[in-house]
This record gives sequence, C-alpha cells and structure tokens, in this order.
Amino acid sequence: MSGSSKVDSFYPKGGLNAASYDLRAELDRKLFEDPIPFYRNLAVKSGGPVLELGCGTGRIAAAIRDAGVRIEGLDLSEAMLDQARAKYPKMVWHKGDMCDFDLGRQFPLIIIPFRGFQEITDGNDQRRCLAAAFTHLEPGGMLVLDLIDPDLRYCLPEGDPEIVELPLFPMPDGIGEPQSRLRITAMERTSDPLTQRFDEHWRFEELNPAGSVIRCEDCWHHMRWVYRSEMRLMFEVCGFVSISEFSDFAGNSPKYAANQVWMAKRPD
Repeated sequence: MSGSSKVDSFYPKGGLNAASYDLRAELDRKLFEDPIPFYRNLAVKSGGPVLELGCGTGRIAAAIRDAGVRIEGLDLSEAMLDQARAKYPKMVWHKGDMCDFDLGRQFPLIIIPFRGFQEITDGNDQRRCLAAAFTHLEPGGMLVLDLIDPDLRYCLPEGDPEIVELPLFPMPDGIGEPQSRLRITAMERTSDPLTQRFDEHWRFEELNPAGSVIRCEDCWHHMRWVYRSEMRLMFEVCGFVSISEFSDFAGNSPKYAANQVWMAKRPD
C-alpha cells in the first residue's frame, strides 16, 4: 500500500496476506474507530475528483465512489491492485510509488487513509511523498491522512515480544481448500528508535477442518512512526498551510498515543 520498494514482500501475489486484507480491515473497523465515514464526508464536500494514495484493495475508494464522488487510486503493490481491479473494474487504478508519481493533473482532495503514510519507512521518502501530493493538489486543495501516534513504551530497542492471535477467519474466496479456516497471528515486533522504524512479524496459516496447518506463510511488515512535531514540520517544509491535527476522526484535540489525523492545504 505504500511507497516502499519492499511492499510486495509483505503483500506477495497469491499469498494469504493480501487475499485476507479486507477481512482484517473489516475487523479493525469493528474494534476501533471507523475511518470510512470521515473520508467519505470529506470527499463529498470536496466535490471530487479525489486521489487516494496507498489505495490497497480499493475498499475506501469504493465507499467514496458509492457516495457519488469520482475517485482514483494509486498503489505500488500488484497484489493489492489485482484485488481492486477485480472487485471494482470500472474504477481508475494507477500502479505507482506515492513518493514519486506524476499523473499530469491536480485534485481538490488527496487522502492517505489507514496509516498508509507510515508504510514509507524512510523519513526523506515521507517528505518526498508530501511534496508529490502537494504538486497534485489544486490551489486551495487539501491533503488528509491518519497515523498511529507512537506509544513510546513500545518503541524501545527490545520491541514487543507479545503474540496476539486474531479470531479465526473464513478463507478468502478462491483461496485454499474447501472448509478451511484462516488463522492470523501477530508475532514479535522489533523497533529501531534511531530510524523510528518497527518491523512486525505476521503469520498466516490455513487450517483444515481438524485444525491442522496445511499452509503457512510468514511476512514482515515494516512501518515508521512519526512524531507530531516532526509531521507538522514536514508539512511546513513542503509548503502546506492551515495545518490541523486531531486525535480521532471526530475532530478531537491531539492526544498522546492515540491517532494522528492531519489536514493540510495547498495555498490558494
């Protein structure tokens, strides 16, 4: 979903990870704050067209389209774009790096939802992403994105050894044996405070009806945390103005270890 050159190492084509992404995202929406109404409302207010960077399987873009707003998506992962094109064949999908792209036109609204910006694991590349988005905004246009505000207790060099097993999922359509179930486990996480990067180990297992593992995939998810002061500075360096930050999608004030929701404008 990101501008990282290693994106397909976490979302390999034909893998259980990419195939099950929407199942995990739907669980996330039920357990935590749902970002889709927030982005959909912004899109409607903008009048469109909208550009989504890190569009993944297209689930957020499709919700915006269903609200009557034209939207296009850009992503680096072929595995994720394959799903977007299969599910929403009439929508416009671009394969590209959100740090370095040129669509030749501008938009009143660009969004990077669901922490996609953090999948850019280099600070300079994150700034390049903001600069590329700025170029693609109309004068007065807005860039909106959300991040996880880092809880520094879990950003130490020793990382987080806790293992979390998600509820069993049905196997995604067209994947695996009949009657199989999917077990997803968040394994250990390591952190590098110097680069502000953490690496998460995820395991995806196909279980037969007896509960035995018949397929196992291990993937490593790389992300970079961003401090609020750092994020604001990157916006300012890239020329953005009217920079607003919140702790959630309801517009509440910034709060430590909550979400970071950012809205920034290109000058008129």
